[in-house]
Amino acid sequence: MSSQTLYRKYRPQRFADLIGQEHVTRTLQNEITRQQLSHAYLFSGPRGVGKTTTARLLAKTVNCAKPKAGEPDNTCENCKTIASNQALDILEIDAASYTGVDNIRDVIEQSRFAPSKLPYKVIIIDEVHMLSTAAFNALLKTLEEPPSHCIFILATTELHKVPETIQSRCQRFDFHRIADAALAKRLRGIAKAEDFQVDDEVIDAVVQAADGSSRDAESTLGQLFSMGEEHITREHADLVLPRSNVEAVASYLQMLLADGQHAAITHIQTQLQAGVDMEAFRLDALRLARTCLLALTLPTELKPVIPATLQSSLSKEHIPAVTRILEKLLMAEQYVQVSPIPSLPLEIATVELTSASTGANNLFGEPAATTPVPSTPKATKLVAPTPAPANPAPKMAVTKKTQSTGNVDQLWQQISVLVGESEASLSVSCKMVKPMHFDGKVFTLATPYAFHAERMSSPKAQAAFQKAATTVIGSPVILQVQHDANATLDTSAPTSQDTPMATIPTATPTKTANPDQLWDQIVKSASV
Repeated sequence: MSSQTLYRKYRPQRFADLIGQEHVTRTLQNEITRQQLSHAYLFSGPRGVGKTTTARLLAKTVNCAKPKAGEPDNTCENCKTIASNQALDILEIDAASYTGVDNIRDVIEQSRFAPSKLPYKVIIIDEVHMLSTAAFNALLKTLEEPPSHCIFILATTELHKVPETIQSRCQRFDFHRIADAALAKRLRGIAKAEDFQVDDEVIDAVVQAADGSSRDAESTLGQLFSMGEEHITREHADLVLPRSNVEAVASYLQMLLADGQHAAITHIQTQLQAGVDMEAFRLDALRLARTCLLALTLPTELKPVIPATLQSSLSKEHIPAVTRILEKLLMAEQYVQVSPIPSLPLEIATVELTSASTGANNLFGEPAATTPVPSTPKATKLVAPTPAPANPAPKMAVTKKTQSTGNVDQLWQQISVLVGESEASLSVSCKMVKPMHFDGKVFTLATPYAFHAERMSSPKAQAAFQKAATTVIGSPVILQVQHDANATLDTSAPTSQDTPMATIPTATPTKTANPDQLWDQIVKSASV
């Protein structure tokens, strides 16, 4: 095998050899055939998907002596010179190394001179987003009206960093990540050309690790070839591609799909003891769950590759389960910054995703076998000692019947006191909201003030509410805060029938509950 790296050795020499970017190559070939070339092009997309390769192919084709149907013939002198990187009229610049305005001025100066040998002078600026603001400004006028013999091709992986004034002066092409099936086919072709036998399992693992990048996939395959084994199995690939991360995440998802709470929690502890970053593990699980969802919903030709351990256990019936896994893993992100224990957000999500959790539904939305109805625990710190009445009223149970206004107010009274104790800065906001509805899972509040709605929706407030709600209700509850300009605040907080609670001061109601009207009154008073 040649010592040259695979992605350089097998770099496409024709547009037809470029995979995954047919929408780009077809347009460029039509422009070349009709001789309707643009003066500037902008190629954007992920790394390793063919931006620079396409720029070189375009430079070679427009300078080819005998192009055929928009393809270079690769036999003329011009094509050979360009392919061997000996063409003086093809200038390729790495903007990451030449970011200054003086470097761009040199490029602009060179563009003014006619090509020495080729029909066109082509200037390729790779990673153009790295240029300084002054360099972009210097390039602006030349891009708008370049010499007729010069073509600019800009390539970037971060399009949002390229000024819109630059983008508007270029013909823009967006490159896509290469589909797994097309990338796997290319890797098998390279392995066959190099006389190597590579197991399909290894090819799938390389494709998954590459994440749609042809260059990354070919580089990894080159590492496997350098091991010197003619037949490359998964055992050989493990030396280059550690299977622990992918396998560990796949096993975790499989445990969630099987409602295995004990196994999933134990698996998390094992990963934690092995030094795995729990936030990285959650993100990997999120990505793999998304891949599973796509594999279950996309047509066969677009299905992504998923680990073999999950392929046998996934079916169309798992779509609701996978969707709920994605939702819970996404919701866990709000607790990452406030949690003192790195693994706690993932552990909470795991418990909520499995039917063994108290009062929770399983992944398919079905209630657990036994769903106990917890009674409202009393906040012992706030209870005044009083003798029991002769005929005590029945205690309030946290069920869907707690939708009545009085019970919801009593429940929020207990929760808000605990929230104020844990986070004193939230005490005022707790008084500026009105409890509206509670169905056993979602607690809805309303407030006429946008500031307090945003404050109560913050991760800090959500974490304090979850802690307080778990103490009062006995199970996690979702908090929803609505901003309603017409909402009015209660004059007083209700008291439980069976337990005298500490009175929570509430906002004094006024007829001018609208903030705009209130402000008008304040201004009038000040003017007097």
